[in-house]
Amino acid sequence: MTIDTKKILDAAAAAGAGQVVNVADLRNLVLAIHTAGSANLTVKVAGSIQQEAPDFDAAASPTNAWDYIQIKDLEDASSIDGDVGLALAGTDDQRIFEVNTNHLRWVTVIVTARVAGNVTALLSANDN
Repeated sequence: MTIDTKKILDAAAAAGAGQVVNVADLRNLVLAIHTAGSANLTVKVAGSIQQEAPDFDAAASPTNAWDYIQIKDLEDASSIDGDVGLALAGTDDQRIFEVNTNHLRWVTVIVTARVAGNVTALLSANDN
């Protein structure tokens, strides 16, 4: 199974979660992150294993269970801690990451600490 590339964020210029994608039947996730407008923001990937999609814009709790997850840069294999995310300070970037899913059911991208700029996030996934 493969999903068509999904646009999770589309030139998002505000803090908050993007489109939530069900990845329960998918194994390999690749995420492209593109920023513009001298981005000064942080991009984090979040995931959940709960049955129904959580509200990623609300605080995590026992009934709204989610957490930030690690991503691996495909350019140099460096890891980015989920709690830290990809932090940009006035410099735009175009990056591609592998998402560490390990049996997650739901995935999204969250913009935090936004001061300027925007971000587009594209997700591609398959099960082989």
